Amino acid sequence: GRGRQISSLPKNGNAMTSNSSGGEDGEDQLTLDIESVKSGKDRRSSLMVRNIPNKYTQSMLLSEFADGNHGPGKIDFFYLPIDFKNRCNRGYAFVNFVNYQDIISFHELYNGKNWKNFNSDKICDITYARIQGKEGMLRRFENSALMEKDDEYRPLVFVSHGIDKGKREEFPMASNNRP
Repeated sequence: GRGRQISSLPKNGNAMTSNSSGGEDGEDQLTLDIESVKSGKDRRSSLMVRNIPNKYTQSMLLSEFADGNHGPGKIDFFYLPIDFKNRCNRGYAFVNFVNYQDIISFHELYNGKNWKNFNSDKICDITYARIQGKEGMLRRFENSALMEKDDEYRPLVFVSHGIDKGKREEFPMASNNRP
C-alpha cells in the first residue's frame, strides 16, 4: 500500500507502538501475541483498535467489522469514542468478542493493514484493552455522562448468547444494578 505509519510490525504481529494514555501498568501486558491466542494460552476477549481514521462514524466502523464477519454475534460490546465538539472519532475503539478465538481472524484481517474507507495512511494497530470482558466494559461506562448523550456517542451492547445473539440490547443503567 501507499504511505507507511512509523510503527514496527514484526512478522509475529506484535505491534511495538507506545500507548499515548500512559504505561504505568505495563504496555507489554496489552500486547496481543497472536500465537498465544491460537494456542489458547491467552484468552482475553477485549481489544483496543487504534489508528482509526477520524471520519469513521460508529455505524460505518461497525458495518466494516460486520462485512468482515466480525459484527454483532461475534462481538457483544462496541465503543468508538466521539469528540462531542468536532463530532469526529478519537482514533480508537473498544471491541469485546464473545469467543476469544474470533480475535485470530479479526487480527489477520485488520492488524497492520490500511483502512478500507477514506484515503488514509493510518495503519490499524490492535492491542488488548486494559478493561477486559463485556461485564468489565459495562461497569466502566455505567455511570458515565455518555449515557445521557445521543445514541451515536454511546457504547453499543449486543446479546452474547441464545436465540437473540447479536441483537442490540439496552445498556444497563447503574441505578438498576445497585444493591
